[in-house]
Amino acid sequence: MQYYPQQPYPAPQPPAQPQAKTPPQSAPVPPYPPQPQAYPQPQVYQQPQPQVYQQPQVYQQPQPVAPRYVQPMTPEQLRQYHYRRSLRRTANSIGGVLLVFFAMEIILDLIVTLVSGNAGKNMAETAADTFFLLENGVISVLIFFVCSLVYCLIRRVRFAEIFPFQKTGAAMLAKLCVIGLAFSLMSNYVVDMINNTFGLFGIENKGGSIDTGSEPQILLYIVTVAVLPALVEEFAFRGVVMGVLRPYSEGLAILISSATFALMHGNFVQMPFTFCCGLVFAFIDIKANSLLPSIIIHFLNNGLSVLADILLSYKFLTEGQITMGYGFLFLVLALLSFIFLKGMINSHDGSYFSLKNGDTGIRFKQKVTTVASSPTLITFAVLMGLYSCLILFLT
Repeated sequence: MQYYPQQPYPAPQPPAQPQAKTPPQSAPVPPYPPQPQAYPQPQVYQQPQPQVYQQPQVYQQPQPVAPRYVQPMTPEQLRQYHYRRSLRRTANSIGGVLLVFFAMEIILDLIVTLVSGNAGKNMAETAADTFFLLENGVISVLIFFVCSLVYCLIRRVRFAEIFPFQKTGAAMLAKLCVIGLAFSLMSNYVVDMINNTFGLFGIENKGGSIDTGSEPQILLYIVTVAVLPALVEEFAFRGVVMGVLRPYSEGLAILISSATFALMHGNFVQMPFTFCCGLVFAFIDIKANSLLPSIIIHFLNNGLSVLADILLSYKFLTEGQITMGYGFLFLVLALLSFIFLKGMINSHDGSYFSLKNGDTGIRFKQKVTTVASSPTLITFAVLMGLYSCLILFLT
C-alpha cells in the first residue's frame, strides 16, 4: 500500500472587507456638434532630383583695375594752378607773421603789466605817464619793425620791391597828402558817430586813446604817438603786407593790407576808421610808388590828435573850440581834395584810378577767395575779433 503524505490544510482566511462602491464616472460629453475627423491627405511621392555635376572652379587671377582716366591739364590750367598755390603760400605766410605780431603784443603787455604793477605803488603820476608812453613806443618798434624785418630776411624779399621810394614831385606829394588827410578827418567823424552810438547803450570805448595827464611829456608824447606809429606801421602793412601781395594784384594788396591794418588795432570803434585810412594810404602809395606819402599822412593824422590832447591838457582851448577847428580844417581840405582829384581825372582821362590785376587769366574775385581762405589769416581774424570784444566790454 502506497503511502501519500497528508497535505496541510490551508489556514483560514479572514473574511473580506466589503469594498466601497465608487459611483460610475460619466463619460466625457463630446462637443456639440461633433467635429468631423479630417481625412488625412495622401502623401505625394516626390521623385528625387538628379544631382547635377558641378564643374570644378578654376582659379582666375584678379585683373588689375585700370586707372581712372584723368584729363591732363592744359599749360594754361597748370600755370593758373601753380599761380594760385603760390598766392596761397604767400597768404599763409602773411597770416603767420600777423599771428606773431599778436602773440608778441600779448606777451609784452603781460611783462609790462607785471613790471609796472610791482613798481606802480612808488611811481609818481608823471613818471607813470612817461613809462606808459615808453612802453607803447618800445612795443610798436619790437612788434612791427623787428618782426617785419625778420620776415623779409626769412623769405629773402628784396627791399626795393616792397619798400619803394620813387622820387615824387613836391607838388604831387602835397596834393596826395591833402587828399589823404581829408579822408582821415572824414573817417574820424565816422568814429565819433560810432562812439556816440555805443554810448547810447552804456558802452564807452576809449581804446586807442592815451591819457597823458595834466602835463604830458610833450616831446616823448609826439615821438611815441605820432612819429613811431607812422614809421613802423607803414613799414609793416603798406610795406611788407602790401608789398608781397602787389605782384599778384594791386587791388588785392590794398584790400588785404587795409583789412589786416584795421584788425591789428584790436578795437571795434577804430576799425572803420583804420580800414578807410588804410585804403586811402595804400592807394596813394601805389600811385606814387613810394611809402613816403602814407608815412606823412599817418604822421599828420596822429599829430593832430596829439596837438588836440596837448591843447586840452594845458587848457589853451576847450573841447568845443577844438571840434570847431577840426570841422573848419576838414572843410578846407575837402575843398582842396575835390579840386585836386578833378584835375587828376581830367589829366589822366580817368585812368589814374585804375589798378593792375597782375595775372589777367585769374579773376580778382578768385584771388580774394584764395587769400581769404588762408587758415592763418582766418585764425588771425578770429583771434582779433575775440580780443576786440574783450576790450570793448572790459574798458
